[in-house]
Amino acid sequence: MQRDELWALMISVSAPAPRLDEWDRVLSIYAGYLEGVAPKLSEKELGNFIGAGAMFYRTLCQADAYRQESVWGRRKKEG
Repeated sequence: MQRDELWALMISVSAPAPRLDEWDRVLSIYAGYLEGVAPKLSEKELGNFIGAGAMFYRTLCQADAYRQESVWGRRKKEG
């Protein structure tokens, strides 16, 4: 499969959505899948997948921090 096909599948396939405060569960699931294929990957390939997971983690952390600041920051101002 080509990159564009994989990308399109990732954004279009139906998947359960965890609660917003359980986003770290997504990385746990990803790590579990990666654990299953890790023995078949070279060290460089595995490093690339881990790097992608790290970028995803940082993106989720930033989004969660923004969400919490939006919700809790607004409530502090209102309260």
